[in-house]
Amino acid sequence: MSGLVLTFNRDRAPTDLPVGTRMLTALKHRGPDGSDVVHTPLVLLGHQHFWTTPEEIGEHQPLAESTGRFYLVFDGRLDNRQELLNSLDCHHPQISDAALLLLAYERWAEDCFTRLVGPFAAALFDATRRRVVCARDALGDRTLFYFLNAHVLVVASEEQAVLTHPAVARRIDEHRLAACFALQVPADGSTFFTGIAELLPAHVLVVGEENVQTRHYWTANPTAQLRYRSDAEYAEHFQALLADSVACRLRAPSPPAVMMSGGLDSTSVAALAARRLQMHPTPARLRTVSYVFDELQSCDERWFMAAMADWYKLETVQICGDDAWPLCDADTWPFNPNTPEENLYRRLKERVYQTTRDSGTRVLLTGVFGDELYAGAEYWLWDLLRERRFLQAWCESGSHLQRYGLWDSLKSPALRRLPGIQGLRRLRPTPTPHWLTDYAKAKLPETDPWAELSRAACRPEQYESVLGSYTAQDASGEIFHASRCGIELRHPYRDRRLIEFMLAIPAHQLYSQGLYKHILRNAMKGILPERIRTRHRPTSLMPLFLRGVAEKEVTTIRRLLQRPERMWPQYVRADWLAQAVPGRLPAEAEELIIWLCVCVELWHKQEEGIARKDAVAR
Repeated sequence: MSGLVLTFNRDRAPTDLPVGTRMLTALKHRGPDGSDVVHTPLVLLGHQHFWTTPEEIGEHQPLAESTGRFYLVFDGRLDNRQELLNSLDCHHPQISDAALLLLAYERWAEDCFTRLVGPFAAALFDATRRRVVCARDALGDRTLFYFLNAHVLVVASEEQAVLTHPAVARRIDEHRLAACFALQVPADGSTFFTGIAELLPAHVLVVGEENVQTRHYWTANPTAQLRYRSDAEYAEHFQALLADSVACRLRAPSPPAVMMSGGLDSTSVAALAARRLQMHPTPARLRTVSYVFDELQSCDERWFMAAMADWYKLETVQICGDDAWPLCDADTWPFNPNTPEENLYRRLKERVYQTTRDSGTRVLLTGVFGDELYAGAEYWLWDLLRERRFLQAWCESGSHLQRYGLWDSLKSPALRRLPGIQGLRRLRPTPTPHWLTDYAKAKLPETDPWAELSRAACRPEQYESVLGSYTAQDASGEIFHASRCGIELRHPYRDRRLIEFMLAIPAHQLYSQGLYKHILRNAMKGILPERIRTRHRPTSLMPLFLRGVAEKEVTTIRRLLQRPERMWPQYVRADWLAQAVPGRLPAEAEELIIWLCVCVELWHKQEEGIARKDAVAR
C-alpha cells in the first residue's frame, strides 16, 4: 500500500515542486521505503515507496517508458501476472507489477485495465497527447482521489494530500456528512471535503488540457448463472479459486501472517496459506495473529484457534482484548484525518497491526469480507424449486423448520423471495432514517442508492454486498490505519474471480441444512478441523462494544456530544438522541448511530485543529 500524487496544469502554467513535496509528505505513512518525484513543466508525479512484493524491491517510481512518452505512478498488486506476461510476450518474470502495467498500457492503452486482476490505483501521464489517465481496480480496493477544475488536476491516494494543494479549499461537504448519518455511501464518489472526488471502482478518468472523460471499464454480469450436477463440483471449484486467491496474496518478500479468529472465513485462509507454505521448496511455518479475551469469555475463540494451531503447527501470537473497548484511552484514539472513524474495534485492529509489524512481517492476510459473499442466501428455496429439486426443497425446508422453529420459518426471507413477493420487494422505496433532522434529509442525494445493475441481479443483496460502495469503502478505508503501522492488508475473499463465481452459483450453495456458508464447509472438508468446519454460530464482540459505550466511557461520550462546537444536532434529532444516550441503548442499528455521532465529533474536533494550522501555513 504505497502512495501516489500527481498534479497536471491544464492551463500550461509551470508545476510547483514544493507543492508536490508537501503532497508526498502528507502520505509519508504510506512510504517506509522512501519517495521519489518526477517534475516537468506540465506535470509532477510523486510516489511513496512501500515494497511488499519481491519484484518491486528497490524499485523507484515514478516509472518512465523508454522514450519518455509515458510516466506512471502505481499503488497495488497484479494477481494475474503470468497471464499478462504471456499476452505481452514478456520474458522477464521478475518484472515489477508497475512495469508490467506500463507495458500493458503501451500495448492496449486504456483497454489494458479490463485485463488486470488485483487491487490497484494508477495515474499515468501521456506526454505526447498531453493528458493524464487515472484508473482504479474493479472492486475498489485501492484509493484514488482528485480535484479538477479548468486550470489544474490534482490526484493523490488520500484526501489530505489533495488538500495540501493551494488550488483546493478545505471545506466539509455537508451532503456527504448527511449521507454518513443516514448510513449511506454516495454512489457519486463524493468525499467529506467539497470539491474532492473519489474515482469510482472499475473506472478510468482521462483528463486533457480541454477534455475530460470518465469511463466504466468493467461490470460483473448480474444475470450470469453457473450450474453443476453436485455439491462436490461446486465445492471443488470454490476451493480452487480460494486457494489461488490465497496463493496470490502470499507473494511477499518474506512469509506473510494471517489475522485469524476462530471463524470459518479466517481459519480457511490460514489453512490454505499454511498448506501452501508447507509445499514451498523451503517450507515455512505460518504465523497467525489473534485477539483473545480472559474476562469477556463469550468473545473468546481460543478453543477453535487451538485446533488450528495443533493441526498446522502454527506460530501463534495472541493479544488480550479485554481492555480494547471503543474509546479506550480516548485522548489517543486513532485519528484518520480523511474520514470519521466508524470501526467499533479500532483498538483491537491497531494492536494486531502493531504486533505484526513488530514481528518483522509487512503483509497480513485476513478473512474479512467472507460474509459478504453469502448475502442473498435466502433465495435457497426459490433456486431449488426453479431447478426442480422438489425433494431436496422439502428436506431443506424441514431442516430449516427444525433449526428455526415454525414461527421464524414462516417469517423466513426464503418465503419472501418466491416469485411475485420477490418483485414487490424490489419496488419498495428505501425509508428515510427516522433519526435524521429535516436539514439532513434535505441534504441526502435524490438518487436511489441501489444501482441498476444490482436491481437486475439474480440476488440484488449479494451483488450490492460484494460490489457496492459500502464494501469498497470498508476495504480501502482500512489502508490508512494499516499503513501507519507499516502493514499491507490483503483480503483473499476480495478476489474478482471468486466474486464472479459466487454471484453465478445457486443460492442453495450459500445456505443448506440450516447452515450458512454451505459451499465453504464442503470445500474445507479435510482442510479445517471439524470443530471449526461444523460451527453453527459466529462469535459476537458486542459485549466488548457494550463494555465501552454503556459502561466505561459514558462520561466521555456525554462530554463529546455536549461540546459547544458539536455538529451532530444539525443531522440527528436531539430528542431522539436524548432518549438513547444515558446508558439505555435502543435497537442495534441505532446503537451505531450513537457511536457515529461520537466518531463525527472526534473527527470534527481534530479537523478544526488541522484547519487552523492550514490557515496559518497558507
